[in-house]
Amino acid sequence: MLVIIAILLLAVYIYLGFKEPAIALVTSPFVALTMVLIGTLENSAVVVITPFIFFATVIVVAIPRREPSSEQWPQRLAKWILIIFVFLLLLVTAGVVFGPLGVAGLIFFILFMSSIIAFAVTSRYSTATYVISTLGSSMRQNLPLAMALESAAAGRADSRSIILQKIQKWLVQGYSLSESIKRGYPKCPGHAIAMITAAERIDQLPLAIGAIEADMAAKADERGRINPVHPLYPVIVMGFMLFILLSVMKFVIPQFNAVLEEMIEGATLPFATRLLVGITRFIGDEYGWLIWLTFVLIVLVVVPVSIRVRFRPRRPQKPYLLSRIGDFIKWHLPVLHWFEKNYSMVQVVELLRLSLNGGYTVNDAIDNALGLDVNNCFRKRLKEWLEKVKRGDNIAAAVRESKLGSALAWAFDEQVNQGNTLSILETLESFYRSNYSYYVNLARFIMWPCVTLLMGVMVGFVVYAIFSPGIVIISSLAEQVTP
Repeated sequence: MLVIIAILLLAVYIYLGFKEPAIALVTSPFVALTMVLIGTLENSAVVVITPFIFFATVIVVAIPRREPSSEQWPQRLAKWILIIFVFLLLLVTAGVVFGPLGVAGLIFFILFMSSIIAFAVTSRYSTATYVISTLGSSMRQNLPLAMALESAAAGRADSRSIILQKIQKWLVQGYSLSESIKRGYPKCPGHAIAMITAAERIDQLPLAIGAIEADMAAKADERGRINPVHPLYPVIVMGFMLFILLSVMKFVIPQFNAVLEEMIEGATLPFATRLLVGITRFIGDEYGWLIWLTFVLIVLVVVPVSIRVRFRPRRPQKPYLLSRIGDFIKWHLPVLHWFEKNYSMVQVVELLRLSLNGGYTVNDAIDNALGLDVNNCFRKRLKEWLEKVKRGDNIAAAVRESKLGSALAWAFDEQVNQGNTLSILETLESFYRSNYSYYVNLARFIMWPCVTLLMGVMVGFVVYAIFSPGIVIISSLAEQVTP
């Protein structure tokens, strides 16, 4: 009877997967788990059938629909569940069939896939740079934008030309440039969309696109430089060193210890070796489960989420939950806080200058700046500044009270520099931009030598601790042979 019920539930959830994917995906794990618990008590055949309720539901939900726009969160979640399951299956298979070498090979395969993902990110960035530069060149030549995009995409069928054709299609239908980019190029970087949207309100599109081009050119120049060390290199080296170290401490050093005790009565391992054995025993034996749990969380949660965040454009008007969490963490960390604030100030000062240059009031200029893709915590300070200005407070004093910096307050201080606000904002924009680039390079040049020295010290200590027992044994043999 239970077997028939399990088969009927399987059929019902396959049907629900097509008709009500959200309900099927949420309830199928609980139903499958309940049937497994019942089957373990009464009928073992049910235990074999019921897991297929969940997996069949996930597969049915993940089947692509005819219309790409019909894909919702159940389909995306089901695809991620299948990807994680396949990865775990490969990891277990590699460990069982090939042992540690299989796991190491799988890790190398993951690194290879990471390089492909990094190449895809760089390719998407170059595509965005091309699209924005095409828009900017068309505007500088005073050409009808739709006609210029059609000419730029004519005769080609690559991905960049297809994006230009899609943007041109929405422009012809009467949509604004920002809305046309959102519809025709949804993968456009969030900061570019936010700047274009804000510039449309103040009729400063050519200047805003020129500023976006300058930012992208600076970032492209930074990406094109040869970095001495990749950020993941220390993590990979330390991970492999820990894996080898745990193996040596478990299989090699105990043999050295046994030989040393047989040769010299009362002899012990050197202090460095005993210290390293204690550290590895603490990590591997006492808290080994924590290391594997951390590894599984990184592989199943951190890596997919980071890839998703990397490929998904930001949404300044309605930030995603992950964006809000990331902004909060970066804003409250000691060093990253300065970089986040400085980068946000570059964009805000730039748009404030464009807005005031277009004849808009300070209220409208600040309101336009709220639409930029800046740190969410920094945006709260902008809102506080806007509320104080609307209330009638002094603009410069409101800047200081909102903790937006004394430099910006100086630009709006009428007692010190009456009538020079625009020129000071232009100076501040150049200052913040060059200051950000300078400290990014300074942090890199300070951090990497420190990381290299730290890695050298750790590797040297490990090498000394591993080989010192052998030196003690050789010295003991030499004393026995040579009287």
